[in-house]
Amino acid sequence: MKMKNNIITAFLLLMAGPWSMAHAQRVMTLKECIAAARTGNTRAKDAQNDILMAKEQQKYARSKYFPMLGASAFHFESSEELIKIQLLDDETERDIAELFEESGLEFDSTFGLIKHGSSAGLTMIEPLYTGGRLTSYNRLADLQVDARKMLQDVADDEIVMSTEFLYYKVLELHELDKTLDAMEKELDNIHQDAVNIYENGIVNKNDVLSVELIQDQLSALRIKTANGCRLLRRALAKYIGMADEDIDVDTTLTADIVEPKQLWTEVHQALENRTETRLLDIWVEKSVLERKIAKASMLPVVGIGGTLNYSKYLDKGQTKAIAFVGMQMPLSAFWSERHEYKRKKLEEKKAQDFRMDKRELITLQIQDAYDNLESTYKQVQIAEKSIRRAEENLRINREHYKGGLTTMTVLLDAQRQQQQALTQHTSAVSEYLQAKTRYLILTGRRDHQR
Repeated sequence: MKMKNNIITAFLLLMAGPWSMAHAQRVMTLKECIAAARTGNTRAKDAQNDILMAKEQQKYARSKYFPMLGASAFHFESSEELIKIQLLDDETERDIAELFEESGLEFDSTFGLIKHGSSAGLTMIEPLYTGGRLTSYNRLADLQVDARKMLQDVADDEIVMSTEFLYYKVLELHELDKTLDAMEKELDNIHQDAVNIYENGIVNKNDVLSVELIQDQLSALRIKTANGCRLLRRALAKYIGMADEDIDVDTTLTADIVEPKQLWTEVHQALENRTETRLLDIWVEKSVLERKIAKASMLPVVGIGGTLNYSKYLDKGQTKAIAFVGMQMPLSAFWSERHEYKRKKLEEKKAQDFRMDKRELITLQIQDAYDNLESTYKQVQIAEKSIRRAEENLRINREHYKGGLTTMTVLLDAQRQQQQALTQHTSAVSEYLQAKTRYLILTGRRDHQR
């Protein structure tokens, strides 16, 4: 019987092994999460598709440099001949017809031609002069590709920052759980001290109940922390394109806190390095090209071409080739399209003003990002001092409580201050690391995470 139970247990373990491995939780570092988000995030996929669409538009614009080629084919069948030919005049035909009637015969000098026929043709037209429209259209298509690539970089920057935000929120809850675990052990010690002192008759049972109440609150907080952590891990997995996987983050909180002045860069240089600044330049160039296209609509179009045609309406087919040069002059454009041209000139001026305004805002954004980096760095330093002071304060109050020199309320308050100091330090480090990433991205150093 024992051997049978061992066999069943081994079989169940063998069946459960692959299942457990398939559903094992995957622990990911920040770089791994960012790499997954760059390919799996919906916005990253959309940005890549936008680039492919822009490239197809670019190819379409370039195809307009090539000759326009057209082919046609035609065949018809008629119930009667299309061309009627009368050999004799009406009077002569009547006289002859009367003679034939006397003999009982019919006479008709008319006969028809072309009752059916076929034709096929090939036409080619090459534009020689379009007022610069083709060149401007192609340049616009090139700008579209460049702009889409830059917008992909902008989307990538936002994906990096959003991934870091979710990652560090999960990490903060893990660090909070570690803190609560340490507090739980600390409360167990305090509770044991309170019980011992109570049993010796030094204090009443209120101290013991106070500790137990804090322990209950701590247990409830740990449950909420665990639930919040699970929710954030799912949100992170969904954001990086791994919604079907059970992932967790590497719980090692980095100690690489670099002083802000080591990361500082000159604001003007950072402005020129920004992707958004180059996008503003593209926006202005786009408005210039659109103005040129509006002007070209008032200019003539010259083209050269030829046709090759084959037709067969009688018994013998014929082939003809024709070459031509043509010009089209849009006369009405002088009193209609000129208004569109004036509107495009105003749009160009508006784009230039928009660029100037946004460059100033980007400058302020860069300065604000550095100020925030300095602020979060100082918060980390303050939090580190607070931890040391809170730990020392807790140690002193624990000894005083054992010696009957302080109350349980003061001791529990010291323990609460230690918890707050540890939690604030984790939050401060998280905010500093996010501020560092944001500052590096906003100063054009977006490859720091690659």
